[in-house]
Amino acid sequence: GNDFPRELDCVLSRIMVQYALSKITTTNPDSEEEAQKGDGTILLHVTLPLPEGLGCQQISLSHENYDDCVRHLFTPLNSEYAQMELVDMVNNNGDVLGLLPRPYVHTFNILHRGIGMIVTNKSIFDTNSNNTGGKSSTPDVYVHQRTSTKRVFPSLYDMFVGGVSTSGEDATWTAAREVAEELGLKRALRVLEQGGDNNSLDNPLSNELFQCTICTSYNRCVVSMFAYTCDTSSETIKWQEEEVAWGGWVPYDVVEVAGKLSIDRLKEKGVWPGTGEDDSEDERVMKDESEAEMKELKSKYNIDEQQEQPWESWDFVPDGLLVWVAWLKWVEGNADIL
Repeated sequence: GNDFPRELDCVLSRIMVQYALSKITTTNPDSEEEAQKGDGTILLHVTLPLPEGLGCQQISLSHENYDDCVRHLFTPLNSEYAQMELVDMVNNNGDVLGLLPRPYVHTFNILHRGIGMIVTNKSIFDTNSNNTGGKSSTPDVYVHQRTSTKRVFPSLYDMFVGGVSTSGEDATWTAAREVAEELGLKRALRVLEQGGDNNSLDNPLSNELFQCTICTSYNRCVVSMFAYTCDTSSETIKWQEEEVAWGGWVPYDVVEVAGKLSIDRLKEKGVWPGTGEDDSEDERVMKDESEAEMKELKSKYNIDEQQEQPWESWDFVPDGLLVWVAWLKWVEGNADIL
């Protein structure tokens, strides 16, 4: 209709062309061989829309470096964007439909690939029993607060490290890169750079645990979830001051209650971005349950019930809370976790 943004039309048409091009090269063995040679053979002639008032443009696509081909497609729309980092547009299963410059992902809230990661001070797989046969303590989780100058969700808290996968980047590499950049924890990245993988004994990064799809009005992402075990005796967390205002180790059960309280507040305000699957209980009942859990937690840590703790009022990033809900469901379905 007339309300469909012209620029979005331009972007999606270029995704469709890439999808068509991929079908040509994968269904025609000769085309695939020629693509590997990169001999410049023309594969496709297309006419694509341009921004309002600029009409259309005819483009011929040949056997060339695929990233160069994508940049060639997007240059007429925005030559600056066309030279930026490329990201995969995906379907709900995480299958790649095409590549596009990262700014378009945020401008038009396009479904893309990313990672989420819980960082703990002991393995999430080692908490079911101790040497005496009893249940051992759960790990502490590294929680951080975003700076007040952040453009998106200033001053909110997060129990995860997260990030966007670049085009073609394996999710494991995204996870290792993001935790190195955000928290200065580089052991996993070093293992991968030295030819190791997630199964290497000295790799603190888990295999991919599960995937979940997060869809809100500001972010749509197929999230691959990981866990990172920080060796606090040899690793030091160092975050960027312009990104993080505070960070610290928080007991897992405290994070559970703080997250639930944060979700309750969003629901009370009518701004919880959940799908409704987790809204089956009456909000009053859920609030009563949260308060009961908070009292039980304070009793466990010998805290006066009337003494309010900072974590009681922590507001978490809504996207992170959606992943947290998926995380709790995954933990519930795995008896050997936590």
